[in-house]
Amino acid sequence: MSNTYRLPGNRGGLLGQLTRVFFLAVAAVGGIFMLAFSAAFALFAVAGIALLGFLAFCVFWVRAKILGRPFGPKAQFEAARRDMEAQFHGMDLNMEQNGPRENGDGPIIDAHRTPDGWSVDD
Repeated sequence: MSNTYRLPGNRGGLLGQLTRVFFLAVAAVGGIFMLAFSAAFALFAVAGIALLGFLAFCVFWVRAKILGRPFGPKAQFEAARRDMEAQFHGMDLNMEQNGPRENGDGPIIDAHRTPDGWSVDD
C-alpha cells in the first residue's frame, strides 16, 4: 500500500461536504457548457468553409458557362484532345485504337521486342 497524507485543517462537516459537491457540480456543468460551445463553434466554422467552397464552385462553373470554356478535369481533357486533333488539320486520329483507321493515313510501324529492348524494322 502507499502512504497518503491528508492536509491538516477543518473539514467543515456536513456543510463543507455539501459546498464541495455544489462547486464540483458547477464545474462539471461549466465544463459541459464549454464543450458544447466549442463543438458549436467548430460546426459553424466547418459549415462556413463548406459554404465558401460551394460558392467558389458556383462562380467558376458560371464563369465557364458564360465564357464557353470547359470546367472540370474531364471537360478540360476533352477540350485539350479536341485542340490536339485540330492541330493535325482535321485528321481523324482514332484515339480508341492503336493505329490509323485507314491505310491512306500513313505508314504502319511494326515494333517488336528484342533482348536489347524494343526495335523497329525499316
